[in-house]
Amino acid sequence: MPEFDATKTFSVIDYIVFGCTLLISSAVGVFYAWKDRKVNSNDEFLTSRRGLHWFPVALSLMASFQSSVTILGYPAEMYLRGTQIWIILLSAVLAAVTAAELFLPVYYGLEFTSVNKYLSLRYKSENIRLAASITFLCSTLPYMGVTLYGPSLALSSVTNLSVEASILIIGLICTFYTSIGGIKAVVWTDTIQVFLMFGGLIAVMVRVSALTASIDFISMFVFIDSFAQGFYLVGGIGEAFSIADRAGRIQFTNIEFNPYATNNLWNAFIGMGVMWCGNYCTTQTEVQRYCNVVSKKKAKLAIYVNLVGVCSIISIACLCGIAVFAYYNHCDPLKLKLIERSDQLMPFFVMQTLSDFKGVPGLFVSCVFSASLSTLSSGFNALAAITWDDFLSRTNVKKLSASSTSILGKIIAASYGLLAIGMAFLVGQVGSVLQAAISISGALVGPMLGMYLLGITCPFANAKGVITGLVSGGAFALWILFGSMIYPPHPTQMPTFIDKCPLPLNFSMVATTVSPVNSLLKFVITFCANAGGLKEAQDVNPKYLSVVAWKLWPSSWVPLRKPGEASHLLGTLLVSYRKEQSKKL
Repeated sequence: MPEFDATKTFSVIDYIVFGCTLLISSAVGVFYAWKDRKVNSNDEFLTSRRGLHWFPVALSLMASFQSSVTILGYPAEMYLRGTQIWIILLSAVLAAVTAAELFLPVYYGLEFTSVNKYLSLRYKSENIRLAASITFLCSTLPYMGVTLYGPSLALSSVTNLSVEASILIIGLICTFYTSIGGIKAVVWTDTIQVFLMFGGLIAVMVRVSALTASIDFISMFVFIDSFAQGFYLVGGIGEAFSIADRAGRIQFTNIEFNPYATNNLWNAFIGMGVMWCGNYCTTQTEVQRYCNVVSKKKAKLAIYVNLVGVCSIISIACLCGIAVFAYYNHCDPLKLKLIERSDQLMPFFVMQTLSDFKGVPGLFVSCVFSASLSTLSSGFNALAAITWDDFLSRTNVKKLSASSTSILGKIIAASYGLLAIGMAFLVGQVGSVLQAAISISGALVGPMLGMYLLGITCPFANAKGVITGLVSGGAFALWILFGSMIYPPHPTQMPTFIDKCPLPLNFSMVATTVSPVNSLLKFVITFCANAGGLKEAQDVNPKYLSVVAWKLWPSSWVPLRKPGEASHLLGTLLVSYRKEQSKKL
């Protein structure tokens, strides 16, 4: 049975764990800034000149694509709408295979800094390259702001840090190590942050059977224990799935062709497949990494190892969602207004069930912010690369010395970091505007992917045809987007319950209402709540009940032995009660 304590918050140890995460990330940036202090090259800063090892690149690819949406969003999606979203793993497989087998062999031989250079080389049109670059800049920067704002808002309820303080601390630290360490710092901090992401999610899965057994702190981080002990609060992983299945949340083959549905097989596979292919195959954030591994073979290996990691972390996040639903299936904190949004479910669960294990809430917060930090740092580095290669390198700036261009690259990365912090502050004020901007850029992912895919697979494609396809495809996608904004679809959400909450049913109200309907409703609600309450009838003193209650439910008070015994007992109790009252008078 869930128990709620609104006073639970971070301990000193939790703050230390969280602070160490930020300190380690900064230290990695300082280390690579010192190590490469004699290297004065903007290309080295942005791409490492194909000197990246495949393993950290594999983890960096995974971390860059898994923001706080994975840590907070997937469990909430499983909680509210069931397991259908899990099908997106098929989309991840499709995207990774497409990137490794179709795009990587072409990209790797071109040795470019900006992926958009492929468009100018293939279609012999700088205008197409410019359009793709502007689209990337305009879409990525608002997304960086939302990525920074989201976890700060969701986690402000479990720490003493305000949203503004979280934005400043995380934004400045990420900007610091990205701008001084370059792509090497980004890749290696991503590697560290991936392990923190896994550690935080596994800690939630394990949950150490805290209410049912005694387990030492270290065992929480043993991966084998996560499946054996992780669902003890609800009776095991099998029981958790049984609870979810009884609630209708276990579904993988919903093939209903309904574009209005939030999740079905087609939406999850086709819609997410286009998005994932667009990110893996055409986005600077991803391409910049695997194209700078030491060899083509190692780059392909990095993509496939990244796929294993992506599937693992999404699966663990989904399993966390199943566990959280099984725990709260009869006492929904969203319905009780204990939290405001579904993305607060995981932080709320952690604070309510793991706060006794000092440092674990801090680990989970580090997990969430690590996901955001990896996305932010990769985004800043990619934005700097696009700005330099697609815009500045084509001006007189390219005549600067190597050391000057290196400094300029760091300034550009830092500038984007500060802009992202500003965007994050704006989200709270004009969040709907930024969300609309992100939605518009997301609607263009399909047409952008089409440009690259057409160029790689169709030798007869030309610039005029690509521009025509981009305009028509973009117009169609935006038409659907604006239509959904004007006439938003009704979100489909499975039912949740509060019938077994350990909350008091007693409440006081001023009986000044003159509305018969409201009075009747309040009476019925109060009466039904108490009639179906937690108390046994035998525990109720008869003097607190009307005679009507005894006549309506005589068998509820004592077991009957003989016919008529209930009426005899009732008469005896009533006589005793009247005698007691007469003595008082």
